[in-house]
Amino acid sequence: MEYTDAFFEKIVQSARYGIWVIDECCITQYVNPSMANMLGYRVEQMLNQHLFNFLDVQGVEAAKINLARRRQGYEEQHEAIFQHKEGYAVYTMLVTWPVFDESGNYKGAIAGIVDDAQRQTMLHELTEIKEKLQLFDKVTLDGIIIHQGGRIIELNDASCRMLAGSRSELMERDFTAMCVPESKQLVIQAMQSESINKLEIKIQTTTGKALNIEWTSKRMLYRGDSVRVSVLRNVTQYRQAQTALEQIELTNQALIENAPEAIVLFEPTSGKILQANSKSHAIFGLTGQSIYDYSIQDLLAEQDGKLVGYGHAFDSLLQLANSCLAPMAEIKIKHASGALIDCELRLVAIQWQGRSLLRASLLDIRARKQAQSKMHQLSSALEQSADMVLITDKQGTIEYVNQATILTTGYSQAELIGSKPDVFNSGQHDKSFIKNLWATILKGHAYRDVLTNRKKSGEIYYEEKTITPLKNDQGEITHFVSTGKDITERMEIQANLRHLAFHDVLTGLPNRALFNDRLKTGWLNAKRHRQQMALLFFDIDHFKRINDTLGHDIGDVLLKQVAKKLKKGLRGSDTVARLGGDEFAVILNDCKDENAIRHTAEKIIQLINQPVKLADRELFVTTSIGIAVYPQDGKDSQALLKNADVAMYRAKAAGRNTYMFYRQEMNAHAFERLTLESELHRAIQQREFVLYYQPKVCLQTGHILGVEALLRWRHPKMGILLPDKFIPLLEDTGLIVPVGQWVIEQALADYTYWYQQGLQQVKLAVNLSPTQLKDVKFVETLQLALAQHKLSTSCLELEITENTMMEDGEKAFVLMQQLKQLGVHFSIDDFGTGYSSLAYLKRLPVETIKIDRSFIQDIGIEQEDEIIVRTVIAMAKNLGYKVVAEGVENLEQVRFLKSLECDVAQGYLFSQPIPAEELVLHVHDLQHQAADLCH
Repeated sequence: MEYTDAFFEKIVQSARYGIWVIDECCITQYVNPSMANMLGYRVEQMLNQHLFNFLDVQGVEAAKINLARRRQGYEEQHEAIFQHKEGYAVYTMLVTWPVFDESGNYKGAIAGIVDDAQRQTMLHELTEIKEKLQLFDKVTLDGIIIHQGGRIIELNDASCRMLAGSRSELMERDFTAMCVPESKQLVIQAMQSESINKLEIKIQTTTGKALNIEWTSKRMLYRGDSVRVSVLRNVTQYRQAQTALEQIELTNQALIENAPEAIVLFEPTSGKILQANSKSHAIFGLTGQSIYDYSIQDLLAEQDGKLVGYGHAFDSLLQLANSCLAPMAEIKIKHASGALIDCELRLVAIQWQGRSLLRASLLDIRARKQAQSKMHQLSSALEQSADMVLITDKQGTIEYVNQATILTTGYSQAELIGSKPDVFNSGQHDKSFIKNLWATILKGHAYRDVLTNRKKSGEIYYEEKTITPLKNDQGEITHFVSTGKDITERMEIQANLRHLAFHDVLTGLPNRALFNDRLKTGWLNAKRHRQQMALLFFDIDHFKRINDTLGHDIGDVLLKQVAKKLKKGLRGSDTVARLGGDEFAVILNDCKDENAIRHTAEKIIQLINQPVKLADRELFVTTSIGIAVYPQDGKDSQALLKNADVAMYRAKAAGRNTYMFYRQEMNAHAFERLTLESELHRAIQQREFVLYYQPKVCLQTGHILGVEALLRWRHPKMGILLPDKFIPLLEDTGLIVPVGQWVIEQALADYTYWYQQGLQQVKLAVNLSPTQLKDVKFVETLQLALAQHKLSTSCLELEITENTMMEDGEKAFVLMQQLKQLGVHFSIDDFGTGYSSLAYLKRLPVETIKIDRSFIQDIGIEQEDEIIVRTVIAMAKNLGYKVVAEGVENLEQVRFLKSLECDVAQGYLFSQPIPAEELVLHVHDLQHQAADLCH
């Protein structure tokens, strides 16, 4: 066979591994298709391109080193990482041969490159290694991975657990990519070495968690291929524990160094000092390292083998400390100056750096002993003092009280020593007061004030107190001395004088001076906070007549009784004052609305209207009240007072026993109400009330079943007035009883007339008010009216509202039972607008429920109202009630109600309310119209 150039070219072109030829400048002269395909290029795209264009930054640096070795004639076999056209790394095994010309000049190089895909056969050959690794994995916590370059080709289960990934997830990943940036470069450099590498690195698991890893790696040849075996040992917890221990050690050192006492560590047998903090140097007067030249015994003052101040040998303390006790003793230590210093010594046995040592804590107690000495002197000097003396430490704990304190407060010395001064707290000083007291004395200033305190018996006493801080030589506060005098008697005298200056002697109410002050204060607060305030000014109607006829003594008793009622009946926050004579005033601060003002005015009238018992007689008096409101009725306190006075006289002009607002529009409202009330009396006398009737229609047949009597007022000036204009006033004045009686009598008279005209199948419905249901004579009155017109109770239906039943349920229930026994029928009017319960409805002798017009009018508009109507009708049917729908105005409502089997309808669709005579004239037309509408 002839081996031509074409033959060899065909072999190179068809080779499954890559072949790459570069010149001396690293310019690509030839690549075979396998090489180009390996990196994702076409052959022509790689020709004449620099080798470095196909390497990453790290690969370029490695290539420069390899290039220098090739120029020296070395052949290379090593791992190489190329950059794929798509940007990811391609891991290869590369073999290079340098090319030289006849003169020995370097002309370039030829490389044979095996890609990752061609290494897959090697994985099968690693099965034996894998089995051994799996066996080893059962007894080790270390991770073991096998990789070529950085690409993982095998790993044990411990590695999966450590790296938080499955085997399939971790296989083929780049191990170097899992290293944090500061560790990655170290790993790559180490992988270039042939020797065993051991580093501590940081890697990130698949979950992002950082681990400290002790990494050991070795390059190995397996069947001609280079692989690297790495052992991973997780030392994260060890490093954390090591860091924590270091931190604890630093913290302990900081605590020792900054401790308030001197701390010395020494060897138990020899007493040699091994460590001492800066306070130790200061307390012994030693500088630098000189303290370490002494033993602990050298620094303690002794006399006759015993510690000065303690009275026993130092060895006795050592024995106690070595017995796991912590003995404490007051001793004296030697200062470098020769002075002896009083100290408090505590010994503790400790373990330090594997050794058993003793720790001595020394606290300078000279200041404390000096303070105790002074305290003893003070207690001797002050024990006989007439003033109360109390001494506390800096925290406020009582250390001394003198005899005057015990006699004044009633507490024993044992009860006070060790307690806090708040044992005397009366609760009359707020937190800001106490806070200010402590802030003053802790700054080192004396505090002076009058305190309201409480004795052990609970009795309040006033103490003129001075609290003075005590300081040591260093200017530090160590104690507080409190001195005080019981000034209760003086305070009571001053309080009585103050009360007399600002209160009325006769009634005890604030006088004009205090009133003016509070009025001005209230006005300023209202102005500042943009609030309303009201002034009510009033006097006793015809008080002069009482004084003139009964005498001033009786007048004074009356004023006292009025004042007593006002104080008891009004709020404590309202200022009630007597301004002089029979004039009184009330200040209402922060009034939310005018209703609250009206309520107070009405309450005052009610209180004063109550009879006053004077000796053998009862006196009935009234009052007239004028009201001025800030800001609309006056910009200052005096303007308010003046305008309230004007309003009071307007109230008197309106008939007395009432109130008037200064504002014109409110006066007009009050005048209109008063006028309307007087006109109601006239309306009864002049027979201005009339009855209108509205038919009730059966929805199934269209027949008129009954009519409802509706009250109207034919006012001579305003025309026909509807009930909502005058019924509430009738209720308030009690005129509803005579008017209600007239309604029943007139309705029965009209019914008699209809009956005579042939209208005999119609039932008469009349509305009852709550007041009528409370009238014990109502049953008798109704029976007389029926008998007068020779009518049966079966013709009558009485309509009551839910709220009527709830106002006085038991009385209403009894009266309804009596009427039911007489044959009267009942219906619930305006059902759904009140608060009655089904259980309560069931008790009542009710036959019919009338659904309020507010629910009917939105049928076809509001789905919620339709649901309510549907529910009420279903409920009523289940309970055996008939149902009447009020306010029916269109055919859509009729169809809806008929679909629910509602019994009766009433509304403008069938007829407006009309007078009795028109009902008879048009009854047939109304009947035909109703029948057409219902069919």
